[in-house]
Amino acid sequence: MTAHEKIRIIRQLSKQPQSEFGNSMGLSKATISNIETGRVPVPKYVVILLKNLYNIDPDWLMDDEQEDISKRFYDQSSSDDSLMIRSITEKFNKLDSPKKIFISNCLEHLLEMQKEESLCE
Repeated sequence: MTAHEKIRIIRQLSKQPQSEFGNSMGLSKATISNIETGRVPVPKYVVILLKNLYNIDPDWLMDDEQEDISKRFYDQSSSDDSLMIRSITEKFNKLDSPKKIFISNCLEHLLEMQKEESLCE
């Protein structure tokens, strides 16, 4: 089973149309269609997005010999985190650029606060 076929199955298992699946990764419906049909190779950044957003094991995805769909998950213990990351990413992608910059700055500030708190403990 090719990576293209696996991506189509992942999308179908997530019960999302191409447009929604693409939006969750910041991609267009056309891009997802082109990937799923094999018209374009699977870009490395899509492999990384699938790992981060859908907990898909990159080695499983890119290995055409691996067909067992049950082995698709990268880390079984992180499925809750994966769902949260996907939800946050979908919301972030809907923001306009100034608000994305604001959120990015807030996250940097929170990380700095967390680092300072850990030094005080």
